[in-house]
Amino acid sequence: MKKIISALFIVMITAVSLYSQVSFSGSADIVIDSNISENGDYASLINPGNLLGMKDIGISSSITSKLDAGDEKTSFSAWLSLNEYPMGQVLLTSAYNDPLQIGGVLELTKTLGDTIFSMNLMRLSANVYLSNFVSMEVGRQSMLTGYGYGWNPIDFANPLKNPLDPDAALRGVDGISFKFFIGDMTALKIYGILPQDLLSSGLEYEEIKTGGELTMYFPGVELKLAGFYDYDNTDGSDAYTPSVGTGLMLDIMGIGVYGEAAIRKGSRSNFTDGTNITGRKDEWLFSALAGVEYTFSTELYAVAEYFYNGEGYNNAERSDFEKTLRAYGGATADLFSIYSPGYFAKHYVMFNLMQPLYDYYTDLNLSAIFSPDSGALTVMPSMNYSFSGNFSGKLVYVGMFDLYGKYFSEVTAMPVKHIISTAFTYSF
Repeated sequence: MKKIISALFIVMITAVSLYSQVSFSGSADIVIDSNISENGDYASLINPGNLLGMKDIGISSSITSKLDAGDEKTSFSAWLSLNEYPMGQVLLTSAYNDPLQIGGVLELTKTLGDTIFSMNLMRLSANVYLSNFVSMEVGRQSMLTGYGYGWNPIDFANPLKNPLDPDAALRGVDGISFKFFIGDMTALKIYGILPQDLLSSGLEYEEIKTGGELTMYFPGVELKLAGFYDYDNTDGSDAYTPSVGTGLMLDIMGIGVYGEAAIRKGSRSNFTDGTNITGRKDEWLFSALAGVEYTFSTELYAVAEYFYNGEGYNNAERSDFEKTLRAYGGATADLFSIYSPGYFAKHYVMFNLMQPLYDYYTDLNLSAIFSPDSGALTVMPSMNYSFSGNFSGKLVYVGMFDLYGKYFSEVTAMPVKHIISTAFTYSF
């Protein structure tokens, strides 16, 4: 499969270069993670007996290639990523603490290795202007929208982004979208998407999702209205639910002020009852975000956000999750997906500071996410140094702290709470 995808990518580069302007770019990353254990090992409630086989030091690599082409009427985009995954840890998690299954996994990893490289098609879409006011895009594309830096409540179609790494590229969704440019002040986007089903090669008609977004531009103000419709209205059937939302961004004397609010019928994440996973909620849930951003005269860029997560767990629900972990004897893949930093609790506050030091080819960054209701705090200071225009190195410390110590949070059961990461990136 990797050879086929690589061959197709080469063919696409050759073909589009014959009739359009082509740009080829990307980045290659090598990351060295150093875990700092608190008790001499990495056993925790979510990783009993260090079932995941975590070590002190790990190294991983990835590469992302981007091909963009176009002419006066059309454009084409293709993104491919090659990532390294600890498949052995995933298989051990799926073994559900069964000695026979664990033994089989260990034998398999001894033969094939415990790491795999996976080629992922992030984007593959073509866009054409049907007229001066209408464009159509077909294929795997990004539906990312909203104004939030860490969270986007009105982003109904795209996968959830990581608030600890909001700049990371997200895998697009398959579909078709139309954009209508109405004068100089209004743009309308209507789309239909086909969410990928890993256990099927296709979809039923009722599984097609549709949505739209209206953007209006005024002097110093931008307003968005967004909606999403799911024809398959079976409660809790998937992570897509009927939703409506609005977003606003304005400039007040150089200060960017923005906000988003959304209601959706049901949650994207599952919930537990203290013994089992009970499924997704099916009532109407409200989420909202408010933020400010400002660039000081010293070039210091600052962002502050508050996020109310209507799909998050309150104290009682987090306690039920902890009991379910104990009942299962550790985390399954489903429980792992629920235990997500930045989305597990109800309330979050985020700060981000970035100070460029141009004379030293260095950027200093400090990010922090705190949950007032659970007491979970994550801090992430980093330093990025540019060796040249193409090669850079980044040193990052990730620290997770349980400030209250009396509530179960996304920090409580983490097998490692302190990580020092060194990343080297070559951009081409």
